Amino acid sequence: MAVLRGLQRRLVLIAIAGGIAVLLFFLFRTNTAPTPEVMTGNALLQKIMSSSGGKENYESIKSLSFEKAFRLYDKDSTTEIDRLEKHTYDFTNGAMRSITWKDSLHTFKLIQKDTAILKFKDGIRDASVSKTALQNKLYAATFVLGLPYTLDTDSSVKTYLGITDFQGTPAHELKVTFQDGTDTWYLYYDESTLDWLGYWVQTSDHYSLVINEEMINEKGFTLSRKRKSYRTDAQKNRLYLRADYEYSNYLIQ
Repeated sequence: MAVLRGLQRRLVLIAIAGGIAVLLFFLFRTNTAPTPEVMTGNALLQKIMSSSGGKENYESIKSLSFEKAFRLYDKDSTTEIDRLEKHTYDFTNGAMRSITWKDSLHTFKLIQKDTAILKFKDGIRDASVSKTALQNKLYAATFVLGLPYTLDTDSSVKTYLGITDFQGTPAHELKVTFQDGTDTWYLYYDESTLDWLGYWVQTSDHYSLVINEEMINEKGFTLSRKRKSYRTDAQKNRLYLRADYEYSNYLIQ
């Protein structure tokens, strides 16, 4: 009987020890499990910039040039503009940006040096267009080209909206507004690769859906190659093709 009682005590002690070991295992696993990442708009933007070339590298660019071919269409599919532009940006001594293009009769040039901005027609200054209109044209061209880096400003408010479907692809959705503007941007990046898929923007008078059809890597930077822009309604339903764009001959120094 004494032997039996001793055996029973040993079995009880073994069971207690086993239970404690199991409890400690689960407690340890719970305490050491990785905490799910809480994504913010700023955190997502930092990841996107890093994967597309890096903000520091972007800010070290001394000059950039490229060609931009585009067509604008009205809602009846009639071509409003069919143009090839040459863009040249130089940052070695302040900031100088120029855009040149031709039509069947004339050669045009839009040039900005620091805060001054001028338009020329066949080498003669064209004062018929307001400075505000010239600034808007130049800003629109440089803002989209500089994405995602042009979002990284103190005046932008970035909100991460989670994973959504963008044209059949799971994507991170980043909402951006600006303290000094009225536009609202929704940008979409591939869930796994962070590739830029496109964006939807709400302006004061219309909605635009832009789809990146092809990107290109130039000196470590991911840049637009081909994209299409559609007018949409407030529910993002396409109404008609507004524009298509093709970029080529990038030169970065």
